[in-house]
Amino acid sequence: MGNSYGESTAVQESEKRPFGMRDIIGYFFGDFGCNLSYSVVTYYLTIFYVSYIGIEATHFAAIMILTRVFDAINDPMVGYFSDRIKPIKGNRYKPFILVGGPLLALISAFMYFDTSGMSYGVKLAVCAISYVAWDFAYTLVNIPYGTLNSVITDSSEGRTKLSTARSIGAGVAKLPVAIIPLIVYQDKLVDGKVVSQFQGQLMFPVMLGLGVVALISFLLLYNNVEERVKPDDKRGEKQPSIFTTLRTLFSNRALIAQIIAGTAQTIFIYSASQLHQMTLQIKYNDGGLFSWFTLIEIAPLAIGVLMITPLVRKFGKRKVIIVPLIGTLVIYISMLLFPVDNSTTWIILMAIANMFTFGFQLLSWAMISDAIDYNEWKQGFRSDGSLYSSYIFCRKIGTAISSASVPLLIAYAAPSLELNNAATWTASNVNAIYNMSITFPLVGFGLVFIAYLLVFNITTEDYHAMQKDLGHTIDNG
Repeated sequence: MGNSYGESTAVQESEKRPFGMRDIIGYFFGDFGCNLSYSVVTYYLTIFYVSYIGIEATHFAAIMILTRVFDAINDPMVGYFSDRIKPIKGNRYKPFILVGGPLLALISAFMYFDTSGMSYGVKLAVCAISYVAWDFAYTLVNIPYGTLNSVITDSSEGRTKLSTARSIGAGVAKLPVAIIPLIVYQDKLVDGKVVSQFQGQLMFPVMLGLGVVALISFLLLYNNVEERVKPDDKRGEKQPSIFTTLRTLFSNRALIAQIIAGTAQTIFIYSASQLHQMTLQIKYNDGGLFSWFTLIEIAPLAIGVLMITPLVRKFGKRKVIIVPLIGTLVIYISMLLFPVDNSTTWIILMAIANMFTFGFQLLSWAMISDAIDYNEWKQGFRSDGSLYSSYIFCRKIGTAISSASVPLLIAYAAPSLELNNAATWTASNVNAIYNMSITFPLVGFGLVFIAYLLVFNITTEDYHAMQKDLGHTIDNG
């Protein structure tokens, strides 16, 4: 089925330099900078505010949920306006990054300002205000950045390379983040026993340093990518209202599959990292091991980047995501049925399970661009920012649910557990954390598997027809 207007709503600008390695390297730095902040929020925000600052789990959960009200306005509006603003020097999305990058770098540090000695009301206020500010800054950078994948090139192979570069950037960002546990987890002698304890007061200076690196990364992104795929002159006539744009989401199965997979990733897979960190601290008595665990998340990227292009050419993106995930699910089920008591064995098994996720990690962002093309093919208009922001909004809802649910589930499954009190690290509490740390990624990757197997509906034949009708570069996809 072709575009209802009989032609593409986008054109390739010939005056721009050709797409190449400079764009790929520049795009790498975008998610590198974003994940210097996002990874730390995923790994440490709950531990910092609940375990160190002392905010009640129920209050922290309420803050996470209530801030999503702001997102309900913030995310769609950033996407909507990024599609409609007048381009600045030929760029529609890059200017947002130039404004949002410095804000994100600065706010990311002040989220971890030590308020442990202040009144409880001040603690709550700082937590809520800093998180809302961080969320806005992150949206201002990440939605235009993600949308760039669709406008840097119209080639599926080129978008695969950009998606791979983005995933590698996110993975490489974990190298400096991996140093954090070595700094903030310190051995303390408590009642004659050496235990690993979280030193939250060190987070603020650490994040100031990472903020400087992030700012440099955003500047490298801005200066090295080009927006080439531009709307045609009739775009303004074809652009529907924001409500019509969002309604098309429900008829776009490809985008719905992305939303299911992305939301599962934020609710279950990312939040599992906090549980893994707790498992290493209280089961294996060494929170510093989380540095090594963080590094194993990069392994599938290092291996996958060598194979991803030929695999996609031969099998297509969808199969490259689905088939390896079977190995991941088998390993997690085995670890749940047969608990692992040795920390080295646990890390090795986690590394192998993570290895099989390389297709999803490297290709998920490219699949969003395909879903946006699919919307143009079916509906006859192109709204990159609006549709991408809808996807990001759902992912952030997932982040809020995970941030709220993890402390509440811990309070339910291990009610007496206090991470800074080794006397509460009882066998029942340890087992509860261990089981949750395996169940979360198992459910998450299970949903990802189902989303791409049963919901995603762009066949190879559809893909080629879509690219031809839209006038895009034809390749295997």
